[in-house]
Amino acid sequence: MNRIILIGNGFDLAHGMKTSYNNFIDDYWKTKKQEIFDDYMGKDYQDDCIFIGRVPNVRFTEPENDYESILRSLNHTGEKIVYKNEFFSILNKNKSSLNWVDIENDYYSLLKSCYKKPSSRYTITKLNEDFATIESLLEKYLTKVQQEFSKNFPISSEHMSFKSSIYEVIYSDFNLRDFSESSINQLTEEIFQKVYSNIKDLEDGNIDVEDLHLNERESRLYNALRRISDKKKKIKELLTSSTSLNYFRYRPSEVLFLNFNYTSTENFYNIRPTDREFGNDISTDVIHVHGILNNKTDNKIIFGFGDEIDKDYLEIENLNDNEYLQNIKSMKYLESDSYKKLLEFINSNNYQVFIFGHSCGISDRTLLNTLFEHKNCNSIKPYYRQKDDGSDNYSEMIRNISRNFTDKASMRDKVVNKKYTNALFR
Repeated sequence: MNRIILIGNGFDLAHGMKTSYNNFIDDYWKTKKQEIFDDYMGKDYQDDCIFIGRVPNVRFTEPENDYESILRSLNHTGEKIVYKNEFFSILNKNKSSLNWVDIENDYYSLLKSCYKKPSSRYTITKLNEDFATIESLLEKYLTKVQQEFSKNFPISSEHMSFKSSIYEVIYSDFNLRDFSESSINQLTEEIFQKVYSNIKDLEDGNIDVEDLHLNERESRLYNALRRISDKKKKIKELLTSSTSLNYFRYRPSEVLFLNFNYTSTENFYNIRPTDREFGNDISTDVIHVHGILNNKTDNKIIFGFGDEIDKDYLEIENLNDNEYLQNIKSMKYLESDSYKKLLEFINSNNYQVFIFGHSCGISDRTLLNTLFEHKNCNSIKPYYRQKDDGSDNYSEMIRNISRNFTDKASMRDKVVNKKYTNALFR
């Protein structure tokens, strides 16, 4: 059995990396504020996103965010920011009103508006051009963040402790009570077929227990099953009990790091442990399903929207206008072999999914639906985030996960109850 470590942006944030879309927008204005007032006072300023007719000779430095301090300086002389990139303007309006930015969802909302309410002012072609500009800026920003992170992690004892706790979870043994009912039943049957004849011979006095050369766990199991009439029921009971490790031990054959980020934080954990009891290493692999920063050949970054289940998607596909499909993730998946590698992995064996910092939102619904509803998926374990006020985001994660299922009964069977998972991040 295998394990998939599904890595989202929350994983990077938990490591102290400022990789959220909000961080990106804030950094843009911080950089612009310095550039504008250091080099362009009394002059016009413009880049790919904004235009300022005349930069004032006054600069406010109060402890407010950089965007608001720029506006305050401009208002002092009656100047304003003119947005050359309409999409960037909308991102800033959303951030100001909601204090939250989700670039991919905002893009899809605008894409739907382009076909539902066509406008000569803002066409799908212009939207895609604006989006490409933001993609380029984001890649440059994340490259800077990753380079800084690589220099400074892990250097403190706190870093080392955090890294160790994550590592232990990644390579931990399977806890069989996490698994779906069908997979537990299948495993119960396999164990029953393996031990029944030997236990029957023991009960009938045909052999002695020493003849079987059992290890410690097997001895406990055989003793627990002897003289029990319903052995299958007992096996299942032991498999799902809190003391299961006394009778069985299962660990992943392979661990796949399925990284949805453009950064490579998983490199700190892609180190296979050696197990003395099993005598062999766990095999590991990494798939950057959305590409890698600054790769311009075989795994370019995939930035866009990925929800073919959305009721409006079929209408968009039927428009017979390829501009509308330019930033749909499932189209871009075909430009590298990452998605194909993932399919090969999930088809090869049963697997459990650990969710590390991924919101499981609808911008990745096509891929997550394939992953979660696959017949080989036996368990989905969401590791949630503990907030400073003592609350957590487990319930929010579950609601998002449910949107990636068309079969809700399967979802309830596969997703691990909060009682059996825990907070991994703060």
